[in-house]
Order: sequence, then C-alpha cells, then structure tokens
Amino acid sequence: MGLSIIAPILPFYAESFNVNYTLIGLVVSAFGIARMFIDLPAGFLSQRYNKKNLMLLGLILISGSSILAGSAQYYWILLLARFIEGFGSAIYVTIATIFIALVASPERRGFLMSIYSGFLLLGSIFGPSFGGFIADLYGINAPFFAYAIISAIGIVPTLTLPRVNNSNEKEPIKIQDLYHQVRFSLRDPSFIPVLPSIFSLFFIRTGVRNTLVPLFSGNNLGLNEFDIGILLTIAAIATTITMLPIGLISDKIGRRTPLLLSLVVSAPVTLWIPFTSNLIYISFVMFIYGALIGLSGPIAAYVTDIAPQDKLEIYMGVYRTIGDIGFVFGPIFMGYIVDLSSITIMRGGSLIEIIGWTPFAVAACITVISGLILLKAPDVRPKDLIF
Repeated sequence: MGLSIIAPILPFYAESFNVNYTLIGLVVSAFGIARMFIDLPAGFLSQRYNKKNLMLLGLILISGSSILAGSAQYYWILLLARFIEGFGSAIYVTIATIFIALVASPERRGFLMSIYSGFLLLGSIFGPSFGGFIADLYGINAPFFAYAIISAIGIVPTLTLPRVNNSNEKEPIKIQDLYHQVRFSLRDPSFIPVLPSIFSLFFIRTGVRNTLVPLFSGNNLGLNEFDIGILLTIAAIATTITMLPIGLISDKIGRRTPLLLSLVVSAPVTLWIPFTSNLIYISFVMFIYGALIGLSGPIAAYVTDIAPQDKLEIYMGVYRTIGDIGFVFGPIFMGYIVDLSSITIMRGGSLIEIIGWTPFAVAACITVISGLILLKAPDVRPKDLIF
C-alpha cells in the first residue's frame, strides 16, 4: 500500500524539480533498478544472519528514504531516496518471502504464500486512491510521509516474528560463495524451465497491465484517468479473488498446472483486449484477465518446492532478481513495440497514437513460449515433500 500510495504523484513530484522527462523516468525506474541489484545479495545475507533483523533493516530503510524523498529540496536527493527505497524493499520483500517459505509446511505452503501475494495486491488496489486523497489535502509530497508512517508501523508486528534457522550462518561471507551458489541454481535442470515463467509474469504485470492497457484505454477508447484507475482496480481485485483459493488448490494438485494455465490461457485474453470498444467491455475482459493472472499465485511456493533446503535463500534471491528484471524491462520493451506499431491520427484537433493489436500479440507470445518451456519443469506435489 505504501509503495502504491506514491504512484499517482511520483512523476509530477519529480517534474516539480524542473527536470526533463528522461530524469523523471529515471526517478520512477530507480526503485526497480535498485531492487534488481540487491535481491540476490539480500538472499545471500539471509543465509547467514537473523532474518527478522534484516527485515527490520529493510523497513527502516524504506521509512527513512520516504521521509528523505518527501523533504527533498533537490532532484538528486529525491533520486538517492528512490534508490535507498529500492534497497530496503529488496531486503524486506526477498527475506519476507523466504521467511514464509520456511515457516510454512509443504502441505500449506501454496495457500500461505498466496495469501502473502494476495495482501500485496490488496495494498496496490487501495494505495493509489489513498495517495491521491492525501496529496489533495496536504500537498504533493504528503504521500511520501504517509508511506514512511505505514512502513514504520510494519516494524511492530515484525518484532514479534519468531527466529527461524538459516541454512548457513556461521561461516564467513565470501563473494565467491554467492557466485557458486547462484551458478548452481542457474544450472539446476528443475529450476531452469521455471525462470522464463517468472520473467514473463512480472514482465506482463508492468508491460501489459500497467503500460499497454492504460495507453490503449486512453488513446483508443478515450477513457480518462479515473476510468483507467477503475479498470486497473477491477483487474487487481479479480487477481486477488483467484489467488487465494488457487494457493489452497495447489497444495492438493501441485504448482505447475495452475501456473501453466495462467500463462497459456491468459494469452488469448491478452489478444482480446485491443478489440474492446468501451469501458464496460474492457472491464469485463480485464476481470477475466486479472482472474487468470491470479492462477500464478503459487509461483513462489513452486520455487520453494524445487530449491534444495540448504540453498533456499539463494533460489529465492534469483527468483526475485529475475522477476524484477521483467518488472523493469516490461514497460520499456512494450513501449518500444508501441512506438514501432502505433498509428497517428487526428482526433478533436489533436494527434493521437492509436495502439494496435501487435504489442498485445507480442506479450501473448511471450507468455505462451514461457508456458511451453514450463512443461519441462517437474510437477512437484507437496505430498512428495513431506517426510
């Protein structure tokens, strides 16, 4: 919720420092770039040190960076704050995911980790409207201070978490250890076929839902920002509704089948989006699309099932890194495809870029290909992991 609170105002806040659009984009991307480089070290550190203390450090970094951003007097301070926020988020989210994977028994892992993902989505649903409301009342920098408060409140329940055993916390940290363990995970024949699916799921989250859909809705259908916000909220709610029960189901039937359905069946629905003609029609399609994306809820549990017990932290770090790479490059690549394929028309005295079906087809191909690769991954059932 804290992260999405600042989403509506961040570009405008950066613009208030009188910088160009490239630098505005850098402020938006800095968070994801920082996470990309910290996910793996965070997993490695959690293999040696107390996970709860590291999670607390992540929350402190997020809260402190939010205060720094909200009180920034210069652009470079805002940019620095966004990088620090990304560091804190990478530490907290990566280790929190590992923590849940460790405390959840195999027969309940899919359900509990889907609840975790579902609550992340719930926060993203309500955050933007709350952030806009606060900005209207108290100023454009106020959402940053709200973000700081929310992160600080998160420290309280984190303090109550139990200690969990790490796979290795006595040996001194060596950078070559990280290299060898990452190399081991990237050569694991059980893990390799899952990596394209991880990339695709994060790629389409930002590339399709957060980039193509708003562009198509605004340019082709003429929807305003409020309508687009409703549309994305509908999709997020549908994802949340599906994600919780599918986690429970995956504890019975395995993780690969729901993930495969999410990737393959969402492809034709993605192709359906550019053929919608009004808000009601596209809302219906996006509800279906969001529900199908929710079937991917057990992905983190799947990675946990595949990972060797003594290397779980590293596998989860790789999982978060691959996901964040897709998260960062999704909008960039989809924007590039739109630039290549869009058609400029005159509407109401203004030039409008009309989005065709091509970028949606490219996104659909990416998900289908990753789904076909996933067929080579083992279909690990939770009951097989109980000894």
